[in-house]
Amino acid sequence: MLLDTCFLIDLHRELKANRVGDAKFFLKDHAGLSFVISVVSVTEFLEGFEDTSKGERLLRPFTWIPVDSRVSREASRIRRHLRSRGTLIGDFDILIAATSNVTGLPLVTDNTGHFKRVSGLHLIPYKPASG
Repeated sequence: MLLDTCFLIDLHRELKANRVGDAKFFLKDHAGLSFVISVVSVTEFLEGFEDTSKGERLLRPFTWIPVDSRVSREASRIRRHLRSRGTLIGDFDILIAATSNVTGLPLVTDNTGHFKRVSGLHLIPYKPASG
């Protein structure tokens, strides 16, 4: 599964506060699976650290998926489609969605309302539905 940046941020907050929350619960419930992250999420996540080595410690267990030519092509396709419909999302999110599509891995996110604009993207929410 591909973990979105919001998941990494929530996981960091839970670890820092020494509490179990939605991110830790999700990892525990899916302990037999492997998780990867996009280098785009690495960029977004590490932005929150003045000393990036502190943030990198949390990211060490995950394989980092690069933006390669296949991801770039898929991102251009997604961006063109969203722009034509007037439903653009941020470029970083487009690259994360493209990484999910190219790898065939579902995207674990709390931002399903945003990412559902990308047709064919397999989304897995990690927080229970409210209401």
